[in-house]
Amino acid sequence: MKNKFYLILVPLIFILSACEDKQQNNEKFTSDTQLTKIVIEETSFSSKATAKEYHYEFKNLKGQLSILDIKNDIYNFKNIKQSIVIVNIMSTWCPPCRGQIPHLSKLQQTFKENLFIMSTLVHDDIEKEKLEKFIIAQKVLYYVSVSQSENLKFVDMLTPKLGLNKDFPMPLTVVFVRGKYFTHYEGMIPEEMIESDIKQLLEKIKK
Repeated sequence: MKNKFYLILVPLIFILSACEDKQQNNEKFTSDTQLTKIVIEETSFSSKATAKEYHYEFKNLKGQLSILDIKNDIYNFKNIKQSIVIVNIMSTWCPPCRGQIPHLSKLQQTFKENLFIMSTLVHDDIEKEKLEKFIIAQKVLYYVSVSQSENLKFVDMLTPKLGLNKDFPMPLTVVFVRGKYFTHYEGMIPEEMIESDIKQLLEKIKK
């Protein structure tokens, strides 16, 4: 009887031992596979993380250039010394855009040491002479980029980042501080709102 029991027990132990070894091998294989997957995913992510670089040259009626280089979502307005830059996307035929002009001019004058405002004309077929008269009549006291093809390239790059489509409401006003995006306003908004945001930014800059 003992011999029979022994004969049954030995193969059973062998089978259990083999199953355990197989399970350990499977666990090791699964672990190695997961590790390989993680390494591949990290490598793929690193390759996708390569940021695009952009270069824009905004020219006003006097032929002066305002240069913007963008890398890793840092907006380097190269020849602007002020910490806060407001880009106002507009057209001369747009009533809300025209309505925003006196408020932007006032803000430019009030915060001129720390603020630079630039309007970029888009979808506007106004002639140079008429634009010169428009700027004088509307008392535009800030930089106006008339390089519409360059302006449009900038807008086409920027609007998807803001979650906007091509039919965004104008004016579109975007605020940058020390090269980083801060906020944006769609359509005409109260001067007091922009002024409040500027004051908050100036407080943070001082700290």
